[in-house]
Amino acid sequence: MHSRFLFDPLYEEIVTNTSEFILYMVRHVFFELVLPLSIFVGVILTLFMDWSWIPISSIDRGRGHSLEQVKKDLLE
Repeated sequence: MHSRFLFDPLYEEIVTNTSEFILYMVRHVFFELVLPLSIFVGVILTLFMDWSWIPISSIDRGRGHSLEQVKKDLLE
């Protein structure tokens, strides 16, 4: 009799049936594709969107670096 299973040496995980395989694929797609892509998109949106339309008080402006200054420092 021939037993069929999937072994992933990176995560040391053995998949022996269809339900485990579906769960395995969903987990790997989420952690290796969706999560890093959402973090990347969030960082890109933070850096490249124009946030100057949000009103802030002069006290808040004097308290620290503005987002425009931080973006300018990062891109130089």
